[in-house]
Amino acid sequence: MAPIVEFKHITKRFGGTTALDGVSFSIEKGAIHALLGENGAGKSTLMRILSGVLAKDSGQIVVDGKETAFRSAVDAQREGISTVYQEPHLVPHMTVAENIFLGREPTRRLGFVDFHTLNARTTEILARLELSLAPTTVLADLSPADIQLVQIARAIAFSTKILVLDEPTASITEHETTILFDLLKKLNVGGLTIVHVSHRLKEIFELCHRASVLRDGNYIGTVEVANTTEHEIINLMVGRELREMPASSGTKALAAVKLDISGMNVSESSIPVQDVSFNVHAGEIVALAGLVGSGRSEVAKTIFGLHRMVSGTVRIDGVPVDIRNPEQAIRRGISLVPEDRKGEGLIAIQSVKHNISLTGLKLLSRMGFINGPSETTLARKSAAQLSIKTSSEEADVSTLSGGNQQKVVLAKWLWLKPSILILDEPTRGIDVGAKAEIHNLILELAKSGVAILLISSELPEVLRLSDRIYVMRDGAITGELQRSEASQESIMRLAALGN
Repeated sequence: MAPIVEFKHITKRFGGTTALDGVSFSIEKGAIHALLGENGAGKSTLMRILSGVLAKDSGQIVVDGKETAFRSAVDAQREGISTVYQEPHLVPHMTVAENIFLGREPTRRLGFVDFHTLNARTTEILARLELSLAPTTVLADLSPADIQLVQIARAIAFSTKILVLDEPTASITEHETTILFDLLKKLNVGGLTIVHVSHRLKEIFELCHRASVLRDGNYIGTVEVANTTEHEIINLMVGRELREMPASSGTKALAAVKLDISGMNVSESSIPVQDVSFNVHAGEIVALAGLVGSGRSEVAKTIFGLHRMVSGTVRIDGVPVDIRNPEQAIRRGISLVPEDRKGEGLIAIQSVKHNISLTGLKLLSRMGFINGPSETTLARKSAAQLSIKTSSEEADVSTLSGGNQQKVVLAKWLWLKPSILILDEPTRGIDVGAKAEIHNLILELAKSGVAILLISSELPEVLRLSDRIYVMRDGAITGELQRSEASQESIMRLAALGN
């Protein structure tokens, strides 16, 4: 089949960092083509060049037989190329319909927006996606999963040649993923070429025809998905054998209870929390499992002082504590790695160094002034410990790949040496190599005595790491499972049915 896109010797540098180094391969017309690689491999950079967001330094891009050089995303869209990014690029205080048609609003005479047509056309698009959202709903009132689906709807509405998906399922449920994949397959049968960037290899084998692999900015190879295995793809991606610590057996001797939650009720959070009780021992990894919207993140934020309990008790080492804000939580040895790394975990316009030191500036200050050399030493030590790929500790954190940004979020808390660590989706959007490193780190932290509360939507991750599992549904705990009795089926039964 003829190629619809040809990349010829594409090179892109950011300062002293080479993001893409002479990348050359092609994407066949009418195919669903996966683009794989570890965080920092250059996948998103290449797709941003294809989408007109970034300019290449050298090389050629040929689309449908014509060499192109898009100067903006609008130029790419005019040629039928739309992109769904991992982080939503939408306007929170506008409606679903206004976001889907942003920049392409149907108008009446004198240039006024025709809202009747706008909402009617949006309803048609949402129906195709089998989404029960109202076109007049303000985006800020939606869950992260629904926001991601709106972004996908916007891209699908205007893709005529190529649809680029960068981690589209990172924040949506398995049911929503199934709906999305069914739609993508229908669109593909209709002639749409799809480029799927993902770290979830299961998705690649379910959806894609071919897969190309990048590593450290270099093109490694392209395989036919039907003729390869996960192991072969992982070897292409990482170029090394992954070494993982043995998973938790769930039978370790337990130390004293470190964190004890009793009768937690929270009404002011987006999802009300109802009579939640659980505990975490020192050196234990306890998971909160459940579907998106089950209330797991609300429990985590309440423990950290971001939500106020209506009733209930939080005990640390058996002593009741009243935590009203994150500062009080930090003083009591609690750290929270949030689900939304860009919105809640990082300051994008600040350097890697400043982001890492942000959680403990008083510890790095003398007479009210930050000790610059100490801050730099801390950043370099943290970057080495977590293998953060960056040109310099002075580089803006926004220039890092998603996985390396996640490592910075981890680093900013780990140097405080917390005794209670709450991890909310710690490996979302992270490649298999980085995921193995973070899993090993979590197991090492537990081995050192840290009490870890893990929130994850990836059931294999929950089963691999956890000693015990509490399952949530509609803001309440529906059951507790010992590691020895837990399975994906038993967790999903409690998450979906509550029994």
